[in-house]
Amino acid sequence: MRVVVWITEGTWPACVDATLTRAGAGEEIVQLYVYDDTLAETAHGAFAGLLGRGHPERGPGHHIEQLSESAGRDLLDSTARQLGRPARTLLTHGRGR
Repeated sequence: MRVVVWITEGTWPACVDATLTRAGAGEEIVQLYVYDDTLAETAHGAFAGLLGRGHPERGPGHHIEQLSESAGRDLLDSTARQLGRPARTLLTHGRGR
């Protein structure tokens, strides 16, 4: 059986504890972190609309995307250490709803 753990900033310690309590020794653990695209899209739009229609490469959206991905990787690293057992990690992005 595969156990998928959806990792978020506020609840990850409880999720790790629950995983350790409920996942059997032979079960595969998959840590999933999804970072939200909304903030980066908003920054892209604000920059384009207000300041930089001619220079999208200068917009803050790309930097925000990189920071979001980096923060997600750091969080997954922290949860993997807390789990103390092998786990697959998935880092993806999408829209928050």
